[in-house]
Amino acid sequence: MTQELKDVFSNRHQVAQAVANQGKPVMGWMCTYVPEEIIHAAGAHPIRVVGTGGTTTTADAYLYSNVCSYARASLEEGFRGSYDFLSGYIAVNTCDNVRRLYEVWSRYLNTPFTHILKLPHRADEEAVEYFAGELSDFRERLGAHVGKEISDDALRQAIEVYNRTRTLLRQLYELRKADTPPISGAEVMDILLAGLILPKEEYNRKLELLLSSLQSKAASPPKGEDRIRMMVVGSELDNSEYLRTIEELGGVVVCDDLCNGTRYFWDDVKVNGDPLQALANRYLRRSPCARMRPTSERMARSRQLIQDFRVEGIIYEALKFCDLYGEDFPLFKDNIKELGVPAMLLTRDYSVAGLGQMKTRIQAFFETIRG
Repeated sequence: MTQELKDVFSNRHQVAQAVANQGKPVMGWMCTYVPEEIIHAAGAHPIRVVGTGGTTTTADAYLYSNVCSYARASLEEGFRGSYDFLSGYIAVNTCDNVRRLYEVWSRYLNTPFTHILKLPHRADEEAVEYFAGELSDFRERLGAHVGKEISDDALRQAIEVYNRTRTLLRQLYELRKADTPPISGAEVMDILLAGLILPKEEYNRKLELLLSSLQSKAASPPKGEDRIRMMVVGSELDNSEYLRTIEELGGVVVCDDLCNGTRYFWDDVKVNGDPLQALANRYLRRSPCARMRPTSERMARSRQLIQDFRVEGIIYEALKFCDLYGEDFPLFKDNIKELGVPAMLLTRDYSVAGLGQMKTRIQAFFETIRG
């Protein structure tokens, strides 16, 4: 099952194209602060837009030299025609890099519907009300695009489907608290990435089968010396080879604080009345990323994960030219100091071309942990 799900992400364009061929609008999104439930309730299919990590010759002509390689790679895929099947493209004003990416995409690529959500930097009541208004505008514009009114009942049904996904993924992570997790961190990432592409109903069925298999089998102890229980922290990471490298060198990734990881699914949408208000509340007050203020909530959640999963070492990964995460590491390290867990900053490119140098640094970090 894990290989099947890994193949989904490897063949993501073909999978999404097949959905489009069935007559369902496919909507690409650029940030996990985009409420997929609204897209689902519109009868459309949401997928995450990502790159391939290859050359970005065309994108380089449209983006500044200090724009991160994730934005470059994603835009390059657009120019190559890999996302020509998209009916819509939705972004969030997460950072300057994504804002610039959205501007170029919406102007130079022929995606029929484009929209950018304005996300507040804080999550107080005033901010939630503002974001609810943003979601209301998005709901109205998307409904007009697909020719369908997005009803409250449709939103509630979508929320139920997505909350089921979140429940199943939390159950998967619970298994990783074991002394010997029955599944590797790289395999978990492959599973998570498939969920960014597959229809959620189909994905939920596959997760249920996978969990049943994992829960019924006894975990076999790893060969050789004990593995170091690792946590990976950072922003957008959509290549399991990074985690596979960590695990090949003697670690076992037991949890994360990543865009496509815990921050994507950890918190449910709690509907008590207006579903749009519930979505605004959940997405603005979910596990926060580095753009949100104040930082106290994010640091508290990270410390809780470190304790719950008995983490022994942390790799804090940041894309080159990512201002949010590149500048955040000293604050993060200071906030976890009391836990006595060592952390290392690993600045990387979007592609895996630099894995050789990373291996040397990770090996040295593991030697420090082992003493």
